[in-house]
Amino acid sequence: MAWARRRRPEAEKSADPAKARATGLEYLAAREHSAAELYDRLCRRYTEAAAAQAIADLVEQGWLDDTRYALMRAQSLLYARKSRRAAAHVLRGKGLTNQQVQQALEEVYAAPEEGEDPELAAAIALVQGRYQAKLAAGRRDLVAAALLRRGFGYPVVRRALAEVEQTSDL
Repeated sequence: MAWARRRRPEAEKSADPAKARATGLEYLAAREHSAAELYDRLCRRYTEAAAAQAIADLVEQGWLDDTRYALMRAQSLLYARKSRRAAAHVLRGKGLTNQQVQQALEEVYAAPEEGEDPELAAAIALVQGRYQAKLAAGRRDLVAAALLRRGFGYPVVRRALAEVEQTSDL
């Protein structure tokens, strides 16, 4: 039998927006959340009206900012060597709007005027680390397929493989 969280009946949920706000601040002290994510979490213990009021208060006071959250999360996903497409999928799953997701990804994944594309750098780092043995064994097709499954576009995969093979030949 699979474990499932027991839903609290509406009668047991608190309707106090001040308590919901305090709980929201506790959640935000642990880590940054999107407004939708925090709302869902607050709705487990509080009524929808209390949770909505708490979210509105937190946004008004500047404790909760979806744009800031999207930027921070996109930066951490780039650091984790995620592709732009995979990062967009994660951000949308957190309840962010398409505009917020696009704005954050354009800022974080934008190629600097000089230097290489951050998405290409992430793909190269993956090839040099996790997939180096497969590439050395001549299984270029497996490495390319793995990168494509991770959400990297084919032009990025092709350039990453070419650069890694070129540097390993030297």
